[in-house]
Amino acid sequence: MFFLPVIAVLPCLASIASAQNQYTATASASIAAARATALTLSPTSYVRGKTFDRFVNIWLENTDYDLAAADPNMQAIAAQGITLTNYKAITHPSQPNYIAAVGGQTNWVIWDLWANIHESALTIVHLLDAANVSWSEYQEDLPYSGFEGNYVNQETGANDYVRKHNPLISYDSVTSDLNKLAKMKNFTMFYEDLAANKLPQWMFITPNMTNDGHDTSVTTAAAWANSFLTPLLSDSNFMNNTLVLLTFDETANYLSSNTVFSVLLGDAVDPSLHGTTNDTAYNHYSIMATVENNWNLGNLGQHDATATPFF
Repeated sequence: MFFLPVIAVLPCLASIASAQNQYTATASASIAAARATALTLSPTSYVRGKTFDRFVNIWLENTDYDLAAADPNMQAIAAQGITLTNYKAITHPSQPNYIAAVGGQTNWVIWDLWANIHESALTIVHLLDAANVSWSEYQEDLPYSGFEGNYVNQETGANDYVRKHNPLISYDSVTSDLNKLAKMKNFTMFYEDLAANKLPQWMFITPNMTNDGHDTSVTTAAAWANSFLTPLLSDSNFMNNTLVLLTFDETANYLSSNTVFSVLLGDAVDPSLHGTTNDTAYNHYSIMATVENNWNLGNLGQHDATATPFF
């Protein structure tokens, strides 16, 4: 067996480390430059809905129903809303579920690899725009508004923001429009918009790969969700006849029925229903159907047209 002498290996390792540091510095500089010029928009509106006036999606990752339901933090959240016991994800893996939830179909995406969906495919935000209902995405650790790649933490190397968990970024009909890209923002902007009372009427909120449980566990995800939601549920800038759906993208077990733990929360939920369950058959397409029905948006003629709305 042949071994490289240590004296030969050390310079090689030093060169690799130097190259990595140079790449990190270059990437950081590039991101900083783009952040300085990136357009950010925080539109507001007040279009009255039938049942609610604001809708908030919050998605966590890859957890079987029973495991989520057994977590104390999830139980605390469920006590403040309605647990949907027969809510199913669409498919596996993650990305097509996110894509389907805003476009009414998976658009033939069957993987977590980079996807670009033809500009002829529309989304829920096109219907919202037509009805003048304001919207924004808030993606934790997105390096700047409208960023279209993936983002690895420049100090720890951890996967922070991934585009596969951003439901709109795969649609060319969205990314071809600078004003739509400008409404894809990070969590810093969420808290700025919250403090300024400039939150939109439709939101999609995705925590990073640690807080959503993807690279950690349901314990971490549930703790994050409880700490994130608890102050919001008593914040008048957030609670504005607001309906929140907290759900998971899919189960971890690909052989299961893909039933995911999901809870409806917010001041649009009657307090008499707190701590209750609903066994109606829902799925990720129900999100679009609920929003479309609430604001009379019409539909995209996809699975959203036949899905069962929450209200």
